[in-house]
Amino acid sequence: MLVAGFLFSPTVAGAHDDVLPSDIFTAIMLKALNYDRNIDRQAHEKVVIGIVYVDDDPTGHALAEEISANISLVKTTFKIKEKPVAGKVLGLGRIFGRQGFERWLTRNNISVLVVAVKDPAFSPDIFNVSAAMGINSVCYSAACIKQGAGLGIILKDNKPRMLINARSAKHEGSDYSGKFLALCEVLP
Repeated sequence: MLVAGFLFSPTVAGAHDDVLPSDIFTAIMLKALNYDRNIDRQAHEKVVIGIVYVDDDPTGHALAEEISANISLVKTTFKIKEKPVAGKVLGLGRIFGRQGFERWLTRNNISVLVVAVKDPAFSPDIFNVSAAMGINSVCYSAACIKQGAGLGIILKDNKPRMLINARSAKHEGSDYSGKFLALCEVLP
């Protein structure tokens, strides 16, 4: 199982039955990112994972903070393509400014964007930016995969599942190995 070997803090996210606990989500995500042969293209000295949420969504905010805390717990021991990992959290206000968002991504050297957002008004814009900038996007719901995320780590039939949006992953510049794709449900 992909989550073996990771020990994280307890989680409070779980207000939605279809959301994986943040520790399991984080462990699977970190392991999955190692299967992208191009993951280090955006990374400088480390792989920085940006985690975004909508300011007035307490579940998304809690999930973002938990994922960041989980990344902090392993940042000295876990590496993605031989590079250390770090996490940065950003709350998106109701007025979503694309230029400000792009500046934040660039200024923080974001390599991977975790979207803890279920709001359909925000997600497509976020995924358009990540694709345009060549940044991997990861989310926690099947709906966001349909909105344009490259990788989804979801709870389906009470089990963790990975979904790949092949078109989005390609636009982001991801190149997941065949071995990894065999573990995922690949959406055209």
